[in-house]
Amino acid sequence: MAVVLTVVFLAYSLTRYLTDAASGLFVAGEVARLTLYKSVIALEVLLPLAFYFGLIVGFGQLNLHNELIGMRASGMRYARLQRPLIVLGLLVAAAVAVLSTTVRPWAYGEIFALRDAADAAAELNRIKAQRFYLYAGNERMVYVEEIDRDSGDLRGVFIRTRTSDDIEVISAPQGKLEPFATPLRHRLTLTDASIFRSNVNARDFYGHFDSLTLALDAQSAIDHKYRTKAESTAALVLSADADDRAELQWRLSTPLSTFLLTLTALTLVKVRYQRGRFANFPAALAVYAVYYNLLGVARTWVEQGSASSIWWVPALLVVTLAIATLVARKRLT
Repeated sequence: MAVVLTVVFLAYSLTRYLTDAASGLFVAGEVARLTLYKSVIALEVLLPLAFYFGLIVGFGQLNLHNELIGMRASGMRYARLQRPLIVLGLLVAAAVAVLSTTVRPWAYGEIFALRDAADAAAELNRIKAQRFYLYAGNERMVYVEEIDRDSGDLRGVFIRTRTSDDIEVISAPQGKLEPFATPLRHRLTLTDASIFRSNVNARDFYGHFDSLTLALDAQSAIDHKYRTKAESTAALVLSADADDRAELQWRLSTPLSTFLLTLTALTLVKVRYQRGRFANFPAALAVYAVYYNLLGVARTWVEQGSASSIWWVPALLVVTLAIATLVARKRLT
């Protein structure tokens, strides 16, 4: 189940990043790395999910062939069958704890680094014809009608730059790009170019040039912003920020959720003794969906400052399991 879920998630992530690659934001190697990092991050959810449904389907298979009945008839208690599965659940929870507290921030750091590098990389090296591109926090927009990669000839060039309340528009029917004309800059030569500049505190300017040469930075400085998801778990422990607190609680909740889902699966197959490999699957899916949706809502509340923690959701699941166990015992007696 873990393999199947990971493959499905890989395909989903690849589809998302291929869209960015088609627009010129990422190259093929970067798409592969981003997809791999996202899949590694997803393992903190996919592994508990796979183990949870693996238990449900596995017990359903045993019920289908009356093997559980045979075990009980031979004197094997249900607790004896549970013990190795609980130990395995603890091992999976330990692996998820490593993924969530250590691998998750590292992978997010790599993803953000790739995105920052792509944003800072040479703009005209990545763009494709007949597409609008936004750079520098949407301050600059670039559009080129036709691009000849071999000669560097451009047709239908349009560049709009907005800084505060000032705006500058450069357009030209044709131009030529010389990549790395100097070690740090490209040279863009526009033919029959027009410039319009509107300034709030000065007169508007319009100019027309037979030939206009622009020096473009080959690479701008990489902006390393603070990202909560990429911060180490130790750093989040010392932070009082609401987003940091929500991220920390999420990381710590994943191994706990893994173990609680293990107990949920064992309780569910005991309370709902039904034959069929997938007989308990709908109920298991409903429990999982409700639990993780509540966990997501609780995390949002912590981020917004409406709640102090997300721990009431695991506590609610524990109470529900205790009630279900008591009801099952009364029914048997």
